[in-house]
Amino acid sequence: MRPDERPRRGRARRGLLLAMDPAPTALAPAPAALVRGPCRRLEDLGFLVGSRCNLSCIHCYVGSSPTSDTLEALSADEVLPFPGEARALGVGHIYLSGGEPFVNRQCLEILEACTRTAPTTVPTNAVGPIGRRVGELGRRRPGRLAFRVSFDHYREERHDAIRGEGSFREAADQTVRLAREGFRPIVTTTAEVFRGNPVAPERALAAFRDLFAARGVEVDVKLLPAVLPMGAQRSRVDGPGPAVAVTEATLRASGVRPASLMYATGRSVLKIDSRVRVYPCPIIYDVPSFDLGGSLGESPRVEVPLAPVGCSTYCVTRQAGRCTDPR
Repeated sequence: MRPDERPRRGRARRGLLLAMDPAPTALAPAPAALVRGPCRRLEDLGFLVGSRCNLSCIHCYVGSSPTSDTLEALSADEVLPFPGEARALGVGHIYLSGGEPFVNRQCLEILEACTRTAPTTVPTNAVGPIGRRVGELGRRRPGRLAFRVSFDHYREERHDAIRGEGSFREAADQTVRLAREGFRPIVTTTAEVFRGNPVAPERALAAFRDLFAARGVEVDVKLLPAVLPMGAQRSRVDGPGPAVAVTEATLRASGVRPASLMYATGRSVLKIDSRVRVYPCPIIYDVPSFDLGGSLGESPRVEVPLAPVGCSTYCVTRQAGRCTDPR
């Protein structure tokens, strides 16, 4: 860990998620491929309920922190129109993310509206605010509600180096509490676990399972195969990589169909500049060309370019076109 890699607090800068910088003129990139046609079947709906977080993780692609207002807090009243729209489009799953969702004071009301509509998953750091809600969460539709708890390593010191001292122990304790309230927590880790730690993925996953088995609970473990070079993570890479657009030719060469990507079957709802907007993907916002309107009813009629860095480095290259979020 470099000296400047300590967890830090501060205001996130607007626009950091436009991680595809303008390409050098010499590259003359081809136009980005488009996801065309209506979103007739909504598989995943995400609510980004605000970018504030009680932690300031040094790799956070949203750049969340206790003071970040890049994404404004969604209220329950602002969320309420969307579940009905989503139901009409056959929504399969809902996600509540941020920031840390439980920093939003209306998170429980939003969760109630979501779980009435579809099975709902909440990614959480399991530190701080959620600890005051675990008992009440256990009384709210455990069969329709799941939690992904973020861990960056199965070793306490490595996790705390990214998220702050004491965060590993508290997150582990809250994970056990969730399990004892009837949930089966999903421990979610990223490729960060392999930094300076050349172990096989199966060994890393087993280490997380063993960690919680020793505490008397079973967990599922999900490995995200990349850390996106966006938000706070951009300060940890050597420099911006080449500007890569996903073109029609790129997709053909990769054997990827645009219809298989999240843009075709997913939508995310967020609030920015005091306006509730719909975007095609949870890692893109504050980019006017990706604003699909103010309702799910508007969003299916818009063509979406596959331009951001996530499309090329994660969805197409790493996931072979399977960037929808399997449970």
